[in-house]
Amino acid sequence: MSKLEEKELKDLQENRNELTNATLNLGQICRALKVMPQQESNLHSQIDELEKKQNDMTKKLEQKYGKINVNLQSGEFEIIPEEAEIVK
Repeated sequence: MSKLEEKELKDLQENRNELTNATLNLGQICRALKVMPQQESNLHSQIDELEKKQNDMTKKLEQKYGKINVNLQSGEFEIIPEEAEIVK
């Protein structure tokens, strides 16, 4: 049986590997694009829930302490003074 030259075989194998890798990469990209809208929707829902939870926690803290600024590292807080009413 006849045989290709070593360089011809190597070039053919390298090209086949590159073609296979490009095809796999395209498949991965297509799959990612297909699931991205659902992932985006899920993240929007998660953010909405977390913002609501943050607002609820803020309201509870304001009921207990009044308006405050909180240091999230230490837990220390300072009361935000209410602005004086403007007399007309």
